[in-house]
Formats: sequence, C-alpha cells, structure tokens
Amino acid sequence: MRLKKLFWGLVLLCVMLTTACTNTNHAKDMGELYSLALDAYMPIDEGLNGGMKFIAIDMSNFKDIDETDKEQILKFFAKYNVEVMEASYEQLKDKGLYDPQTMALNGVLLRVEKTEISENQMVIEGSKYRSGLGAIGTKVIVEYKNGKWQVTKADTTWIS
Repeated sequence: MRLKKLFWGLVLLCVMLTTACTNTNHAKDMGELYSLALDAYMPIDEGLNGGMKFIAIDMSNFKDIDETDKEQILKFFAKYNVEVMEASYEQLKDKGLYDPQTMALNGVLLRVEKTEISENQMVIEGSKYRSGLGAIGTKVIVEYKNGKWQVTKADTTWIS
C-alpha cells in the first residue's frame, strides 16, 4: 500500500513538473518570417517595381536559414509572375541583368542588412534597390500575434 502511494505520488509529481515546464514558445519558421518581411518591401515605393523582369534576393545576411528556407522564400515570390532568384548585386551584374545605359537593374534587389530576433518578434532592416537613384531603405517588424506571424509595421528609412 505504501509503495502504491509512493508510485502515485511520483506520477503526480512528474505530471505537475511536465505541465509547469511546458514550453509555450512557438516555432519560428525562418523561411516564412523572411518571406513575410521581404514581401512587405514590395508595396513600399511601388514605382521601383514598374516593368521589373525579376526579383533578386540577397540572402547573404540572413540568420538561421537553410536551403529549404531559401527555396521556400523563392517560391513565395513566384506570386509576382517574374523570375525570382537568389543573387547579390555583383552576381546580377555578372549575369548581365544590370543595364549600363540606364544604370539600373532590370528588376529589384531585396537585401537584409540587419536582423534582430526575439521570442515574439523579428525586426529586419534592409533595402529594395533598382538603381543608384531608385532605392529605398526599409524597416519591417514581424510579430507573433493571434497565433500566427504577421507584419505589424513596414516603413521607409531612407530614399535615394
């Protein structure tokens, strides 16, 4: 009888500890977070999007992503019905996607310069670039609200 009480006491203790230590963190799907943040760049200064033939995303400064995340981000941007690629400015020039006569890209280049991630928020500072005289700086906040990640703020930080 005493052994039985001890057993149930241990079971109860384990249940209480398990319940008390349950992690309420929500998963951070970095592909989704970067897709949401970068997509928030697109409606800012839509003039830069005019006649674009591609969207290039420079992922060199992204934090905590793998190849699956990169593929997810590129697929997300297919909704714009233009070619979507991972490339830096230099790679775009090497591919001939920079027009030296107009001194502009034939599409837009989305970049991330700084990323800050906390449990319920991701802040990204970056830019949308078309040319030296056609570019904007951006700051986007993605927050976990109502059970999902969503953009809560997207602003221009500078204009060239």
